[in-house]
Amino acid sequence: MYHATKIVGDFFEQEVIRLFGLVRTDVDSLAGVPDLIAKDNSFFVEVKASAYNNGGVINRRQLYRFDKNIDLRRFYAFAYHSISRHMQRDYPTEEELKNALGLRSLFLFPFSIVKAHFERSKKRKTPKHDTFVQLREHLAQAIFQKEKTAWRHLGLASADYRMAQPHERVHLVTRAGHLEQEILDSFNSEFL
Repeated sequence: MYHATKIVGDFFEQEVIRLFGLVRTDVDSLAGVPDLIAKDNSFFVEVKASAYNNGGVINRRQLYRFDKNIDLRRFYAFAYHSISRHMQRDYPTEEELKNALGLRSLFLFPFSIVKAHFERSKKRKTPKHDTFVQLREHLAQAIFQKEKTAWRHLGLASADYRMAQPHERVHLVTRAGHLEQEILDSFNSEFL
């Protein structure tokens, strides 16, 4: 039997690679870095994929390792799909699952937003997993739409961030517009 979480993660990493012209990092030589990097090495992207009603998982050790070890700009890509229940049962093969997956929405957030959400959210921990929080699609949308309650939760000023939407399902947030144009220029809408 296949491992659904791995299939979903790999599927959406490939989607983000194609959409933004990124490359996978060399995990052997760059241990502890996010999943993807821009071709010009100007920023990293960590991909978190989940059902829209579950939420991308932000792990404490990974988050703080990225904060300590990386000087480049960092983004998290939260990719949401619509398969919300019984993934293994309803899609018995890896191929059937891949064929059923589709990008419902994608939010590219700078590291500062992700770290603020982690630090100001209720933490969860299971016996076999690091301390974590999740970011559900509805909160990602509220952040993108600059809803006051979402930004109060973050403890950040929404005026310090710029929003862009290069496609109806793709949402980009940058801090003070840093790298906004470079990311938009690399966006490949033909893959949606």
